[in-house]
Amino acid sequence: MYCNMIVSFLVVTLAVASAGIPGGPVDANINDEDVQKALRFAVAQYNRQSNDVFVRKVSKVIKVQQQVVAGMNYIFTVKLGRTNCKKGGVETLCAIHKDPKVARVRHTVSTLQYCDYLFTFMDFHVKRD
Repeated sequence: MYCNMIVSFLVVTLAVASAGIPGGPVDANINDEDVQKALRFAVAQYNRQSNDVFVRKVSKVIKVQQQVVAGMNYIFTVKLGRTNCKKGGVETLCAIHKDPKVARVRHTVSTLQYCDYLFTFMDFHVKRD
């Protein structure tokens, strides 16, 4: 009886440990449509809030995570390279500059569905490379 309880406890402990911390960030698939939307939103907000004259684009994705909260948090660690396009122009055809000033940025995009409304918030931290 005692051995069965220990074995059952170990099985439950291993199952919880392998699943990760409930509510904790887990790795996400960068190709997921919702992840892509959140990343586009994060980069657009970064460009709106930065004082740089030029648009920045993702040059490298370092890490992508998501976290279930009251809504969903998407946590991106990316490198943003400066493009040759100025803000306010056509930003879809911009190539990253050959010698970009790269910024390593950690974005957190939070989405919250309430009734028929979707609220999206963002926070970011910049580290210059």
